[in-house]
Amino acid sequence: MKWCWVILFLVAALPLSAQEICKISELLPDGMERGDLYYLASEGDLRGVLVLCPGCNGNGAGFLQQKAWRKFARENGLGLAALSFASDVALLEAGCGYYYASQGSGNLLLGTLRRAYGRDLPIFLFGFSGGAHFTSRFVEANPERVVAWCADSAGWWDTPRKAAITPPGIVACGEDDPCYGASMIYFRQGRAVGKPWLWISIPHLSHMESASLEEFVRNYFSACARKDPDVGRWVDVDSGTIIPAGDEPACLTGWIPDRNLIASWKRISSL
Repeated sequence: MKWCWVILFLVAALPLSAQEICKISELLPDGMERGDLYYLASEGDLRGVLVLCPGCNGNGAGFLQQKAWRKFARENGLGLAALSFASDVALLEAGCGYYYASQGSGNLLLGTLRRAYGRDLPIFLFGFSGGAHFTSRFVEANPERVVAWCADSAGWWDTPRKAAITPPGIVACGEDDPCYGASMIYFRQGRAVGKPWLWISIPHLSHMESASLEEFVRNYFSACARKDPDVGRWVDVDSGTIIPAGDEPACLTGWIPDRNLIASWKRISSL
């Protein structure tokens, strides 16, 4: 009987552990030393793809082993992919390289996703540190391709521009992170030109990834995928209060796509 339970356990775990991780490499644009895309082999009709973007010159393949991201992608009918992009750090600091999606890395991602899934899919992006650099600039360059995004703790940001297409997004940073001031300014600049963004300030966190933020981002992406504006709310990012309907949103307000997420957003932000 013991062996029967072992066999049942292994069969139950098979879909998660056996899902193949594939890799695509393309010709690199100027300023890039590596440009690989890792993704989970998928079957069936997908609603979109989630792209995970690691820190500076990192390899995101490890993200694809994480059960939380796999479960989220499976339950939401999404492909799951991760970047492994790299450029010389001095080049990145000079305003070139893969951080700057309009210089070639954005088209590289679009091309590899098309090869991986056979068609152009709606995109969700989550990026930390160097991945936040790429995420924010990819969204700025390709807003029509993006459903929702989160950029966490970039060291510097480009000034956001007013645009006709503005996918909802999260700008996040730990309160003890040296990137905090630049990230807050970027959020305020985006809100000033009408971007439907949300600010998340994580107490007592330095320049580190946050499991609680990642959990919130998954729920936020699910809400954005439903595209039901009637359940969304404007909130004051300092106090956490809901902004009454009809009031003009100011630069210190943020958009939450589902009012049921307000409580968890406030817990992360200690509001």
